[in-house]
Amino acid sequence: MKPIEVGPVKVEIAAPPGLIFQMLAAIGQGSQKDDERVEVLEERDGEAICDFWTRVPLPAGQGRLVRTRERVRVSPPNRIDYEHLDGPVRGLRETISVGAGSADTSVVTYTGTYDPHGIVDQLRARLLARPLIRSVMRAHFADLRDRAEARAGRSRVFAVDETTN
Repeated sequence: MKPIEVGPVKVEIAAPPGLIFQMLAAIGQGSQKDDERVEVLEERDGEAICDFWTRVPLPAGQGRLVRTRERVRVSPPNRIDYEHLDGPVRGLRETISVGAGSADTSVVTYTGTYDPHGIVDQLRARLLARPLIRSVMRAHFADLRDRAEARAGRSRVFAVDETTN
């Protein structure tokens, strides 16, 4: 069965790539919203095993908190890889990369690949999981953009040239 591609989902952020990568790599640190959280269960050999609780949008404005257990590998200066070990999309492999955009911006890109196990799983992944994952990533990237742009405005280490924004 052919793997299902999820994404790409991209966002341009008016903040330097180093700042954004630093924020993304701080897994489990900082405040979360909507009861979302991360618990780092184990760290070794450049990888971490984490439980993520993520709010997933449902019809009629409802949402559900979903737990996934994921292996996370942070690869400086610009890539983080995730492998879902448990949860509703077990086996999903995801990558978030950060690159330079135009002027003083960065482009953050999400991609994912899922190998379905049978026709029912393939339909579930295409019709339900893929659109939900895209929606969740767009929301996460919007939040990241707001936080990174605000932080870049205050940062001395990652100063942004205000004349170009």
